[in-house]
Amino acid sequence: MLYSGTKLIDALAKQHQKRSTAELFKSVVFTLDWRSKVGSFPHPDLETLVSAGEPCGAWNPHASRPESKRTLSENLKLFEKLPLNGYVPAASIRGIVRAWVSQYPELVPRMRELFGDRTGTKISAGKIEFLDAFPHQPTKLTLDITNPQQDFQVFHTGSTSPQSLYTLGDGHQKIEITIGIRGCRDAKPDDVATVWEWLQQALITQGIGSRTASGYGALTAPTGYNPDPNLPSLPVGHSSKKLGFTLYSQGSAGQDVSKPELRPTHWRGWLRSWLMRFLLGVMEKSDAEATVDELLGSLNNKGLVRLRVTIDRLDPSRNTPKFYRWMGSFEISAPTHILDEIILPVIKIAVRVGGVGRGWRRPLHRFILETKAGKFDTARGCHIELTRSRAEVVTNSTPAKLDKAGGDLNLIYDVFRAAVIANWHDRYRQHPSIISAKVFSPTTCAVYLVPEPYQNPIDPKTLTWIQGETTATRGRGMELIYQPKYKRQADVGGKTSACSWVSIKRINGAKPEDLCQEVVCIFMGDRNTLRSDFLADLAKIPGAVRLFGREL
Repeated sequence: MLYSGTKLIDALAKQHQKRSTAELFKSVVFTLDWRSKVGSFPHPDLETLVSAGEPCGAWNPHASRPESKRTLSENLKLFEKLPLNGYVPAASIRGIVRAWVSQYPELVPRMRELFGDRTGTKISAGKIEFLDAFPHQPTKLTLDITNPQQDFQVFHTGSTSPQSLYTLGDGHQKIEITIGIRGCRDAKPDDVATVWEWLQQALITQGIGSRTASGYGALTAPTGYNPDPNLPSLPVGHSSKKLGFTLYSQGSAGQDVSKPELRPTHWRGWLRSWLMRFLLGVMEKSDAEATVDELLGSLNNKGLVRLRVTIDRLDPSRNTPKFYRWMGSFEISAPTHILDEIILPVIKIAVRVGGVGRGWRRPLHRFILETKAGKFDTARGCHIELTRSRAEVVTNSTPAKLDKAGGDLNLIYDVFRAAVIANWHDRYRQHPSIISAKVFSPTTCAVYLVPEPYQNPIDPKTLTWIQGETTATRGRGMELIYQPKYKRQADVGGKTSACSWVSIKRINGAKPEDLCQEVVCIFMGDRNTLRSDFLADLAKIPGAVRLFGREL
């Protein structure tokens, strides 16, 4: 099949150049960093943005019910890639630019003049034509998944089945896309230049496709692009925070568990679940769920918080058992008071007591897995560090970052609680109904600082494990959770169908030879006997210090 790709844009560029109207034509190459969600084709009732492709024949002619929903495993086996070359429709690009401009009232009159408008029976035509945007190379639509985890992670009501969706991009290779516009109907060069600045700013800040607030559709600016300083980069009253991260993990993945992949949606799910844990401590369940939807979005609401994740590099370990190091950054934007007083306090505490992605409740460590086939040296858990820049660690690279009197965590939490009272006074409850859930509040959980391990179990320079027994990678918190009384017990340690009620985070020493420590957070839920026993044993550890939450 002949791929037309960017041929139309190339031909129009030459035509305008030949006619000496080059100022009325603009095109540039954007780079799709990860994936752009194009919908759930071939499931029309789940569409959010209909994907399109070049003619490719009938869809799945051998299926008895081609419109029926398939499970993830069926789609992975039959249609990991669709027989469609994806592209970005011109109408979608125009809609993105219109939506971005509409956030700024001072720009709306000019937009109506250039894009066209309808007032009553009066219709005015626009002056700018948007062109379909094609990848430089034919790119099939690729299977992706969404894996709702909130009920499992927070409420312990059972896991959910992953749902299929399709994207432009496979999550590994970046895609170059040429996007263009041209002036028509008496358009002037200034008209084209104005819309061109809007387009670039809109695509860079908003992305393309659906689920952009979750990290899909992020685009890298064209080489040499300098945004117009007079154009707003965020809506009035909004601000953003960009943080660098280094994540050491046993491995995270998407639809193919054999391929390591740290996804923007891992971060989105992490933030959503932690926000829910916090809100359940100050609201009834229905109000907490409504507030999370208002902040992070739902099917009927785009939300106030946007997240953009950039993965700079992935490094596999150089010895076994295998682990991985991801480095990159994530940027969060929201109304300033929401960002500073709600979102950032939640993030600050979340990274002090756990990790991100697979195995987030445990520090990265080695252990011996016993199976019928024998014993294997393997790894579990993860370790994360956040930075304001590549050089400055702002989470807890040293034990001194955590106030042993507990003031650090308490002060952070107090900022959050005060903001909830100020923003949702009618929803605030000092003592919400007790529910069997992971709730982060001073009365529903406890956070302790305990000694060991003796050193960082991995060398970050060589990406190798330290020599020695597997137990050398564990601190006193890990030793406790591995006791037969608690290990694999659904009410504390967790198992396949019930995640652990205990989260443990390692704090590395400032230098390789410095002692490390562990932060242990126990969620009490419905306060059953086994969790109470664990809390009592945790408090008895020599050198243990309570940082936050319940006392015995």
